[in-house]
Amino acid sequence: MDWTEPKRPSWFNLRVVAWALFDLGATIFSMLAISRYLGPWVVDEKGGTEAELNLSMSLSMAIAAILQILLSPISDEWGRRRVFVIFFTIVCAAACAGMSGAPTLGTGLLLFVVANIGYQVASVFYSAMLDDVSDERHRARVSGIGVGLGYVGSIIGLLLSEKLVRPDINLYSPVFEFTAVAFFVFALPLFLFVPEKPSLVRLNFAQSLTNSIGAFATTLRRVWLHRELLFFFIGCLLALDAVHTVIFNMALYCKTVVGLDPVKPVELPFWSGVGTGGPFQVSEMNLFLITSTVCAIFGAFGIGHIADKTDHYRMLLAILVLWMVALVLAMFSVQRTLFWLIGPLFGLALGGIWTVSRAYLLDICHPEERGQMFALYGLVGRGAAILGPAVWAGVVTLFRPEIGERKAYRLAIGAMLLLMALGFWVILLARPRSRQSWRRWVS
Repeated sequence: MDWTEPKRPSWFNLRVVAWALFDLGATIFSMLAISRYLGPWVVDEKGGTEAELNLSMSLSMAIAAILQILLSPISDEWGRRRVFVIFFTIVCAAACAGMSGAPTLGTGLLLFVVANIGYQVASVFYSAMLDDVSDERHRARVSGIGVGLGYVGSIIGLLLSEKLVRPDINLYSPVFEFTAVAFFVFALPLFLFVPEKPSLVRLNFAQSLTNSIGAFATTLRRVWLHRELLFFFIGCLLALDAVHTVIFNMALYCKTVVGLDPVKPVELPFWSGVGTGGPFQVSEMNLFLITSTVCAIFGAFGIGHIADKTDHYRMLLAILVLWMVALVLAMFSVQRTLFWLIGPLFGLALGGIWTVSRAYLLDICHPEERGQMFALYGLVGRGAAILGPAVWAGVVTLFRPEIGERKAYRLAIGAMLLLMALGFWVILLARPRSRQSWRRWVS
């Protein structure tokens, strides 16, 4: 054997772990500061309304979308992504920590808008850094590590939040300070240990700012002319409509249709309660969500490994099929026990779709435009968070007076199944023409 031959680089290393830990911290923020406690904090603790909550969310998403469009071409031309991750993560953590001591609802909502902008924009550039820590052979596996650790963050957040909030007296503020610290701590390894690959083009910031809008318009034209990218983004928009809507409404669906109790405590004997010596307790609803999240972790790791061994595109199609199977079962299931099996199926599909879609996007986009492409991917996700919930609300509102609430919810699941099927059909048209198809269309 020629011992002077360089060894094949390992795909699992310090850079990968440091990059993936960011996902863990970001998902703690998403779970606690957005999904779980923002609503109760606004309505119950601060005396606000759902309208104020939704307006703040919409405003933050709109500003984040504009910043993504403006800054993603700058990051590609400037050859820098980590600096944007660092800056917007610090902005997010600082604003989130400030929410704990906000004296008024208006101040608190303004801080939330800033925090969510920081989170959304930092996440785009973080995803674009996947190419800095992986190669073509291992992208899905590395992406899966990030997604899997992200779901670990969800579980950690759900469990620890039980000791931080006091629902009995409507006290939720302490959770925001904890969330800010956790996000920053888990993002710190990326700041310190993940160098960027050298860029082919390096301009100064002023030149990049001048060229940013024109560069993004050029990217849109290239997407329009590039079949794989065009149909990938359209298909993801339809499929993610269903994904986001199921996530938003899963707890309500479980309560209304399945009958899971959101208050009844369930003991976790493997976790001793802090300061009590007894078993840790969570609600039956939270236990279902934690169980599904554990399966999402296995889905992220396992599906990512299989995708790298086979083909990212075919695995993406397989995951969409898995989603459709889970939606069919959820729509027609009538037994409560069966739904405890459907939840983990959703978890597997959820972990897989984020893992493989990021890896496949890197396969079909030009390396010097990955920041812009992931910004478009982020915009697709933001758009998907609008259409799907509107369809769900329309179906439930229209049919609930005629057929009852439970059947109306089942029809809403059927509407999500239709969106997922349309997304699957469109992504069938995104079949890659070659392994590195960007070589055919970029000049």
